[in-house]
Amino acid sequence: MRSFLVYCYVLLFGFGLNCQTNCETAFVGDTLTFPSDGKVYNGKYVETTLKNFSVVRLFIADNNRLFLKMIVTKNFYFDKVATLEIRSGHKSYYAKDTKQYKITKTSGLFVIEVFKNYVATIREEGITSIVFGEAETDFTRQDAKQIKQIAKCVYEAISGKK
Repeated sequence: MRSFLVYCYVLLFGFGLNCQTNCETAFVGDTLTFPSDGKVYNGKYVETTLKNFSVVRLFIADNNRLFLKMIVTKNFYFDKVATLEIRSGHKSYYAKDTKQYKITKTSGLFVIEVFKNYVATIREEGITSIVFGEAETDFTRQDAKQIKQIAKCVYEAISGKK
């Protein structure tokens, strides 16, 4: 009986270690089509699904350009062009002339190019909300923590740090 309990403990501990995010295995090779100009980029991405079923994906192109792709499930302004404000704590990143593309009647898409210094910002703060048009969508602390984790992986990949 005692050896069975030890075996169960070791087994559960092993599964717990596997549940940790490993940055090297988190990346998936893929292509990204930039909707505004139709350019296709090869590279790799890491993503997370948020509590409201929105998806945040950070994409590293083979030419080292960085893109943020967000599939949102709230506050739709399909085909509207406006400034997208991405808030990270008390800091904001503004993407001018951003268009929200319609995927389905319940989801929209933003694709913007970001820079290494902004990835460093979201590595520390996460994304706490986005503002597009007149609508603000807040993310939970858990969502911000998940975004921090993927930003950390991307920052390590582009900086060559482990």
